Amino acid sequence: MSKVVIRQYKSAIGQKEAARQTLESLGLRRPGNTVVREDSATLRGQIRKIAHLVEVRADRREQDVEVEQERRAEPKATQAAPKKHEAKKWQRRQKAAEAQASGSPS
Repeated sequence: MSKVVIRQYKSAIGQKEAARQTLESLGLRRPGNTVVREDSATLRGQIRKIAHLVEVRADRREQDVEVEQERRAEPKATQAAPKKHEAKKWQRRQKAAEAQASGSPS
């Protein structure tokens, strides 16, 4: 069976007792909590009861692993190129050091 990711995005304050109990049975305690459950008819019924409080998605972890690996960023090189503002600072320091070495004011 497939898995379903359930995320609570709205508080249960002011909701009916049945909705609060359904959230509790799913393991959702506060907005922002996420649980992963096996998809079943029972679960779908519970979700229907609290659909206005939760967001439901398919579990991404079951998708093809190659796709996930393609999305990952390439490993960074050992020596990263300096950022623009860092390069300018370095150039100013080099010029100041050269001017000081030659004895002329900058």
